[in-house]
Amino acid sequence: MKQIKIPTIFIVLSLLAASSFSTSAYAGEGSRGGTFLPLGWDAEGEGLAGAATLLIRNDASSYWNPANLCFMNGPRAMLGTTKPVPGMPANYSTLSVGTTLLGHRNFRGNETPLSRVGVALSISHLDLELAGGSAWNESTVGFSGAYSINHFNSVGITWRMLKGWNDLDNANCSGMAMDVGWTARLREKLWLGVVKKNIYSSISYPTRTENIDPSWNIALARNDILGRISAEFDLVMKEGEINRVLTGTRIVLFKNLLSVLGGADRRLANGKRTILHFGFLTNYKSADISISFKLDPEAAFDKQTYVSIGYSL
Repeated sequence: MKQIKIPTIFIVLSLLAASSFSTSAYAGEGSRGGTFLPLGWDAEGEGLAGAATLLIRNDASSYWNPANLCFMNGPRAMLGTTKPVPGMPANYSTLSVGTTLLGHRNFRGNETPLSRVGVALSISHLDLELAGGSAWNESTVGFSGAYSINHFNSVGITWRMLKGWNDLDNANCSGMAMDVGWTARLREKLWLGVVKKNIYSSISYPTRTENIDPSWNIALARNDILGRISAEFDLVMKEGEINRVLTGTRIVLFKNLLSVLGGADRRLANGKRTILHFGFLTNYKSADISISFKLDPEAAFDKQTYVSIGYSL
């Protein structure tokens, strides 16, 4: 297999990091109006503390890194849910469906093959009851596509349509946002990934138009350490600075049956703290179930539980 030269990788990363300094700055995690916050997607990705740019390679990649859709084994669907703020009447649900098309890239050796094309549909909905009985709803519908340039490189894009409605004056909104991703195999078990989230976004309110925070995820992952362990390290950059450091690990206890997940989300900007994550992934035939827990030292968030169920068709 042709390998990517390491100096070339450093040049690419330097250019990507430099370009992030020219990105428009935004203050919050979501839009300036506080809508469409990044609430994650599936329990497995959350069990990895969001260090899922490379380790998640199924239909949930439409959220984490659309370039990984080319690594799917075939059609798959997943349903997930969580309560983003424990103790509040709020629910966040996700649905994703994906598949691969047009066969695989030709390759030699034992490398994991890439499909030529991967596609996915993703839907999310947040339902929150505010004080006084007011309702806050946010929904997204995403269309994702990935293309393998060769048998060790793939690129992908997710285009999301956004809709928010509630009982507050001038707070209903709609818009769109776009993510792009790139995944490269440096060696058989060593991977590099780069994702630009919200590379373009626009949300229209009755009296104004806003944007969602853009960010870079730069990730490095190692698969099958000792045949059982996979680990990922992510740098999340915003406004030209490192905003978060993510680490995630998946350990296979019983092959094709049970894995444990763990990770840490070190937040370096406002509200500095380390959020610990852990969870479990079970597989049986074509089905898999994940459950994970997010332990936030911030009292308002406390412990969050994520559950997702996937099925390979």
